[in-house]
Amino acid sequence: MHASPHVLVAEDEDLLAEIVAETLESQGFRVTLVHNGLEAVEADAVDPADILLTDMRMPKMGGETLIQIIRLRRPDLPIIVTTGYSEHLPNEEPGRLVVLRKPYSLSVLAPVITALLSGRMG
Repeated sequence: MHASPHVLVAEDEDLLAEIVAETLESQGFRVTLVHNGLEAVEADAVDPADILLTDMRMPKMGGETLIQIIRLRRPDLPIIVTTGYSEHLPNEEPGRLVVLRKPYSLSVLAPVITALLSGRMG
């Protein structure tokens, strides 16, 4: 694996997005922060991520559409979905897609990311 895994974070709540980015960066991840699915698709095209962390409900393009588009281009990209809602959740896929319900503990992020990446890389 290269120097530091690249995490693409798509989260429209500014404060939460900043906290998540700072937490992951302090744990050695490289983070690209965007605020909606459209920005996430564009950012991934320019600088492909090793893993996507996305909220489900965002302006311009929500997580559901983002996941569909990313899966067409990069079917093996691991994805973590975060949401405070219970409807329209994607099914968890072992080693590929994990759902974290808000509020979640920031302490679970790095272990979940590492587990997903090791499953893909291993």
